[in-house]
Amino acid sequence: MRLFATSILVVLAASAQSDPGFSGVWKLDRTRSEIRNLPASPDPFLKVEQSGTALTLRASAEENGASTNSVYPLDQRTEKRQVGNITTSTITKWEGSALLVNTLVSGPQNYTVMERWKRSRDGSTLTITRTIVRLSGESESVLVYENPAVAVVTPATRPERVTVGQAVIPSAAEAQDTTAEYMVDAGTRMLLRLTNSVNTKRTAVGDKVYLETAVPVFVNGHLVIPRGSYVAGTVIESQRAGRVKGKSALNLRFDTLTLPNGVTRDFRSRLGSADASGNLDRSEGKIKGEGNKGGDARTVGQTTAAGAGIGSIAGAASGHLGMGAGIGAAAGAAAGLAGVLGSRGPDVVLPAGTTVELVLDRELRFTVAELRRRPQ
Repeated sequence: MRLFATSILVVLAASAQSDPGFSGVWKLDRTRSEIRNLPASPDPFLKVEQSGTALTLRASAEENGASTNSVYPLDQRTEKRQVGNITTSTITKWEGSALLVNTLVSGPQNYTVMERWKRSRDGSTLTITRTIVRLSGESESVLVYENPAVAVVTPATRPERVTVGQAVIPSAAEAQDTTAEYMVDAGTRMLLRLTNSVNTKRTAVGDKVYLETAVPVFVNGHLVIPRGSYVAGTVIESQRAGRVKGKSALNLRFDTLTLPNGVTRDFRSRLGSADASGNLDRSEGKIKGEGNKGGDARTVGQTTAAGAGIGSIAGAASGHLGMGAGIGAAAGAAAGLAGVLGSRGPDVVLPAGTTVELVLDRELRFTVAELRRRPQ
């Protein structure tokens, strides 16, 4: 029995070692590929060498020609590269047998490249789904490469495609299974942009807040929440600063998310950060206005100085210079203090266009059928 078990382990180990992963020489099949808005034409030839810690990619315009080399780490580290004034930062993770590659590109233009590498079961085809995300929008292409060294018994067919708003689901199996779900985890942070202004001077509790997503949300390489989705919220606290003490405070609650195709989800999420003056209490999601001690002291000081000057002139005219200055200063200080007591501290102001961050308090699930729905 022990000998049999040992034999099984040896067979499994040999099988794992013989699995080439993505290794091989690959040639682009343009007739089966769908190329959209790539910054450069895809390389016709790829030579891939995969080890336990990295995937080395050599891309060239001609077979055995000059190549451009890239390294995709497979051991949880980040691969950084500097070419001229362009910096790239690449990290990967496995999704079953598929490899997800995320590359941040920084330079004259900043954008993100997300790739999903998948090899067919017979090893003859490598499909790379490449999504490029810019501030102006997203574009996705499907690049199909063939391995000439692997004989293909059945003729190749064009991969089925499903368009989901701005998202594209490349898998025909996923397209047919309309009950399949994509889940956006609780705790996910979403960057939003205000479409209406909010401030503690004019906004009351119960007023509505309207926002749009500024950055798309992807799940396993699939676009689930496109940029420009709508978020509605409610003002649950709007407090002006007191005349003597107390700072202004503003608290928002996010209530619903609506995709461009009309699919809506309810939730109750808090504010994670905001591009605004004041201090954010992250535990409550409340923005507290800044104090104005410096301004109050300046006001009292200015009126004191002005009063002293006027008192000096009056005192000189009456022959009591020092007394006049003291009386004038006291009067100026009193006037300045009265002005401070009669004024409020700074309001919390979030103009239209302000970016804020939402933190999901629960998971959001979307089925393939919902994502396939046409915009209303």
